[in-house]
Amino acid sequence: MPAKFFRSHALLAGLALGLLAYSGLGNGAPARHQGVATCASTTCHGAARPLAGTAVQQNEYVTWSEFDPHAGAFRTLTDERSTTIALRLGLGAADQAPACLACHSEVVAPAQRGPKFQPDDGIGCEACHGAAENWLAGHDDRTAGTRADSLRNGLRALNEPAVRAEVCTDCHVGSNDRLATHAMMAAGHPRLSFELDTFSELWRTSGGREHFRRDADYAARTPLVGGAQVWLTGLVKASLASVDQVQASVGRRGLPEFTAFNCYSCHRNMGRSNNDAPRVLFSGDAPGALRLNDSALRLLVTAVTAQEPQRAARLLRGLKELQRAANEDRIAVTPAAAALRRQLESLGSALVVSPVRAADHPAMLTAILRASEAGAYPDYASAEQAAMGVVALLADADGNPRRDADLDAVFGALDNDAAFDEARFARMLGRLDEVGKPRK
Repeated sequence: MPAKFFRSHALLAGLALGLLAYSGLGNGAPARHQGVATCASTTCHGAARPLAGTAVQQNEYVTWSEFDPHAGAFRTLTDERSTTIALRLGLGAADQAPACLACHSEVVAPAQRGPKFQPDDGIGCEACHGAAENWLAGHDDRTAGTRADSLRNGLRALNEPAVRAEVCTDCHVGSNDRLATHAMMAAGHPRLSFELDTFSELWRTSGGREHFRRDADYAARTPLVGGAQVWLTGLVKASLASVDQVQASVGRRGLPEFTAFNCYSCHRNMGRSNNDAPRVLFSGDAPGALRLNDSALRLLVTAVTAQEPQRAARLLRGLKELQRAANEDRIAVTPAAAALRRQLESLGSALVVSPVRAADHPAMLTAILRASEAGAYPDYASAEQAAMGVVALLADADGNPRRDADLDAVFGALDNDAAFDEARFARMLGRLDEVGKPRK
């Protein structure tokens, strides 16, 4: 991937400022969170630099504390921007407000906090890896079956795309009890942006320091999964989260929670000349309609069309019905959301049984590139998803300087959402049609 990709302001802003916490509590009696300090010993994960001759680098705590944006999630609540947002919302101190802590701290009940657990540690190890009380002591043993034992005791198998998607999208897309609301954004909170494969790699290489090596030893211990598989699985889960938000938000008696809709339905350049020809959106929505926050789902439909056009057509029909119901018939939102949810769950299950093959990449890539010609990415959010999807599909491609330069140009067109130009983005994306061919 091109270096500029990792420095893209739009993507890093979503990662660094759009952090949402995951509780990490398991089923039944929840295990206790032991706190990041339990991982910080120099004989565990607190070495100052990567160690040689070990299966893991053992400097993961240092990498997290110094370079990982998750470590600063709580500290963000004390800066001027967060203070202003909380003041505008009437929440008091941001670092004490439950609405903010739910997003910037590990939300763990006092009874489930170990002696070294600190709420101000931000998003620590156990937020992603799971409450460690029952697996911490033995997870570093070299004996056969240790990882399986740890998994049974609450360690999360984050190498599995479906598991990682469940953890990350609850944080970065939102759920019923963790949501960056329209009021929060109006008060100054950034718009959330997420794609699982992209953000996984941004996190793994935070600050230019690898959280873990993707080497042969890692592959022997933890089977590697291709970026396209992670990408599609993430799109499914993000789409499910968006559908759930529509059902929860639009079903209210008062005004809907507008985070269920695409920000750029309303927030766009209003300076167009009255003589400009009105643009017909690719979605087919009527002028003035509130378009759902459906960028991940529409890209998923495009990708699926390449291999399963009938499934893609059903998904698109389901999306259009939900879009219609959200704008015209609130009573119909619940059944429409439930029907679309079943389709997405079916696709998610199919991806587990039949993973994406490298041979599938060219057709999906072509579908995404050609969709641009039909106006499939009319706003910043949809273009952002398309760009990240293209990178996921090109991850295994042979190095090509021209392709890398063209990818830099694609992300250059996303430098500023206020200045987003659909035609320019489409041109930049079109350049990849001839040079972005994955190796066979």
